[in-house]
Formats: sequence, structure tokens, C-alpha cells
Amino acid sequence: MSELTWDILMVIYLFLGGLAGGSYIISALVDLFKGEKYKVLSKSAALTSVVAIIASIVVLLLEIKRFKVQPLVFLFAYVRFPYSMVSVGTWILTALLVVSVVSVLLGYLDGNVLLRKIMAVVGFILGLSTAAYTGILLSFARGGAFWFSGFLPWLFILSGVLTGLAFSMLMIPVAAWVMPKAFGDFKALWDSTTDFVHMIEYTDKYAQVLIGLETIVMLLYFITAPSNSIIWSGSWISLVFYAYVILGLLIPLAISYYVSKLASKGSHTMSIYLTLFASALALFGGVLLRYVVLIAGQLIH
Repeated sequence: MSELTWDILMVIYLFLGGLAGGSYIISALVDLFKGEKYKVLSKSAALTSVVAIIASIVVLLLEIKRFKVQPLVFLFAYVRFPYSMVSVGTWILTALLVVSVVSVLLGYLDGNVLLRKIMAVVGFILGLSTAAYTGILLSFARGGAFWFSGFLPWLFILSGVLTGLAFSMLMIPVAAWVMPKAFGDFKALWDSTTDFVHMIEYTDKYAQVLIGLETIVMLLYFITAPSNSIIWSGSWISLVFYAYVILGLLIPLAISYYVSKLASKGSHTMSIYLTLFASALALFGGVLLRYVVLIAGQLIH
């Protein structure tokens, strides 16, 4: 496997890990504090967590060069707990997968409300741990002084929650289009532009807070990181960093404020599509962030 291929897979793995944890955090918070009002968002976020975890496992298996020779080699990740960060992360991710699947089934079958809330509390802790783990994993890596910062796990947590919210919003129309009968409530929400815009108005204020917090923690991390001149010097990696800031943070924030004005004027269709576009940009920004952190850490020793 070439170094470039490994870097790409590692970036995707870090992104999916944050997405898995962040999306379940969204699902848990909605389930705990908003109840039935935004049930579709909670179900979408839990479903996003399942998809992200399964995808991250596939990527992890691709990273294991010996998988074709020893298909069960990944099981070693379970037996070194708690002495290996990889083993710790594997157990956390596996537990989150179980909780996410149970949450999806409970939501789909309209299961017991108390049990759903218990799953939400347990899953919130696991989701937070999963999102933080991706940053802690880099902090424990050999070399790469650029990663030795207490701000990195927090940055990945905030980015994970923001991308989790973004993907969960995108998942609603996707599920409504692909499986309208299986996800009837998704389709009903998508067809009712007024209800969908009401949900956008509810989520946008939190998205704005998340973008603000991520921007602050991101600046704290990159300003205090060792040899941070590579980020500000106009090098190729700094251009990727600026793309992350503009495409992943500033433009989605601007769109969010603009949508709030459109919604108040009754421009529901435009509000919905602009929000989905901003969500796609936020996801792209999450990938760029992890690429910058990973590559800069390899360049700075």
C-alpha cells in the first residue's frame, strides 16, 4: 500500500470515527430533550452513526495489509485492551455500534420510551468517547509533535458533532427517496416543507454555535501547535487549511444566517436546498480538517 493511499484511508477513518460519535451525540440529545417533536432527526442521526461505524470498519480492514492473508487479524485489536489505544477505540466503537443499532430498531419499531432514553444516555457517553478517541489516537502516535495538544480531541469532538448534524440532515431526504415505504416518517417530513423548515430553524441555531466553538478551538489548536508556521506560511498544506476554514466553516455559517431570513419570508424550498448544500460543505470541511492535521503532523517533528 502506497503512503498516499494510507494517508487517504487514515483521513477517511478519522473522519468516519468523528462522524459516528458526533451523529449519535445528536441523536441522544434530541431523544433526551426534544422527545417526539424531532423524532425523525433522532432516528436519522442514529442511522448515520450505524452507517459511519460500518464504513469505518471497512476502511480499517483495508488499512490492515495482512487482512487478505490472515482474515481474523483484526481480532487482535480486542485482546490488548486496555493497554493499546487501538484496542480501547475498537471496544468503544463496537459498543457504540450495538447501541446505535438498538436505537435504530427502537425508533423504527416505536419501542419503549424509557429504554430509548437509557440507550441515549449510554450512547451519548460512547459517542463522546468515539469522537474524542480519534484525536487522542493521534496524540499517542509516535513522532508528530504537532499532535501533542489537549485541544485536538476537543476539536475533533466539535467537528464530529457538526458533521454528524450535517449528515443527519442529508440522510432524511436520501432515506425518503431511496426507501420511502421503510422510512415513511422521513418521507412525510421531507414532503412537508413547512415542518422541514421548522426543523431547520431549530437545528441552525445549534449549528451556528458549533461552528463558532469549532472555530475558537481550531484557532487555539493551530496557534499553540509546535512549528505552526506551516499552517500560515502559504504552503500547499496551508491552502488546504484555508479551504477548510472557508468551505467548512465560514460559508456554512453565512448560509445558515441567510436561511433564517429566507425562512421568515416563506421561501421554504430555497431554505431547504441551501441548508442541504451547507451540510455538504460542512462534511467536506470535516474531511479537510483531518487531512490538514494528519499531514501537518507528519511534516512537523
